[in-house]
Amino acid sequence: MTEAGADFPLLHASAEAVPLPDASFDVVFCDHGAMSFADPERTVPEAARLLRPGGLLAFSAESPLHFICWDDDTNAVSEQLRSNYFERTSADDGESIVFSLPYGDWIRLFRRQSFTIEDLIELRPPIDAESTYNEYVPHGWARQWPAEQIWRCHKEEPNGVGS
Repeated sequence: MTEAGADFPLLHASAEAVPLPDASFDVVFCDHGAMSFADPERTVPEAARLLRPGGLLAFSAESPLHFICWDDDTNAVSEQLRSNYFERTSADDGESIVFSLPYGDWIRLFRRQSFTIEDLIELRPPIDAESTYNEYVPHGWARQWPAEQIWRCHKEEPNGVGS
């Protein structure tokens, strides 16, 4: 904050129960955070509660394809389907729990919370991209299949329209 010349309060709280009033924010953003490491069935409603009408929910997370191609034995992504797409919505490696939903489940969850989906971006690295995450997702794999996704959703206005 000092380097940016900004001063704002920081809050340490669960993304499933933020101790702030309804309609407190214009934007809720997560980069592989609350939507990955907490249950989306609890975090998406909490984001909806915190957002003002027309507010933006934007987050990145592991793609469902990456999730079901994960090989627990090698602790790496595989070129084979390893899990049931419809039934494996969480994984616990003993250190953390990760959540991922099938696309249809994400869409239905957003709609139940009065979100309008603006975009789903399935990330694909450029051919010449370099990464420090090659053990997590090799470049060649990510060029063929999306390992990550970015959702952009707006909380509907009272008249039923997103901003």
